[in-house]
Amino acid sequence: VQVAKNRYTSDAYHDFVGFQISKPVLERAFQQTYDMKLQDVIHKEDLAFGTFRHAVSTVIPEMTKVALINRNAEVVRDTPNRNEKKFLYRLKRADYEKEWGTEYRKPGKGARFMAALFKIFPKFGPFRALAFQVPTTQTEDMYIKSINKSVDEYRSLLKEQGAGQLRLTNLDFDTGKDTRAGEYKLADQAYAHLLHDLAKRNFDQVTPDLRTNILAFYGNLNAPLETKKDKRAWLQTMVDLQKLKLAAIEQPEGTAALSTGVPEP
Repeated sequence: VQVAKNRYTSDAYHDFVGFQISKPVLERAFQQTYDMKLQDVIHKEDLAFGTFRHAVSTVIPEMTKVALINRNAEVVRDTPNRNEKKFLYRLKRADYEKEWGTEYRKPGKGARFMAALFKIFPKFGPFRALAFQVPTTQTEDMYIKSINKSVDEYRSLLKEQGAGQLRLTNLDFDTGKDTRAGEYKLADQAYAHLLHDLAKRNFDQVTPDLRTNILAFYGNLNAPLETKKDKRAWLQTMVDLQKLKLAAIEQPEGTAALSTGVPEP
């Protein structure tokens, strides 16, 4: 909707699509946070980045078209002298590949088939969630306020960093709440997954910071953890957790490289 209202021109959107990712920085940050290599999770980094960029180049323009159709009266009211060609972004595949390459994953036949079915299915009952909901004016206002608040907080954190007083809390970025066992099922699953991946390497490079964080997360085993719903997965988590506790006893403090941040699975 913001693009349709001429808030972002096609040239600006082109620059957004051309975002750059510093792989060395990302790899170091991932290693320092999770004591794992980024390649352990994303086996083909360039393919993943390229696929994300290609998705951005196609999804947002389609959403802009939908916004123009559904909110045309409002768009005309807000921007009566708008020039559609100026802000309706179009990017041919040949032009995309000429500028950013061909390393991206294209939708397969199965994905295209499902997309066609979604357009046919009636958007009620079990398929209600598939219906596209155009943001209301109130939702747009909440979105803009959230962006402004994020920018203000980021500037505040930069000042704290400059003064050497930066201390980041371990927040759940999806809910905005403190990360703790049972608070969010995806966090429960992520911790269990991370714990098991580290256990497969016998916790050979686990830093004191990460070890303390994982043990603290599982400090209350009576918490309503999502992992408990799968008895086999919960048993594996308990085995891995016991191995971590034993590794903490056997491994002299400081033998692993110190982490520079609090992990946020």
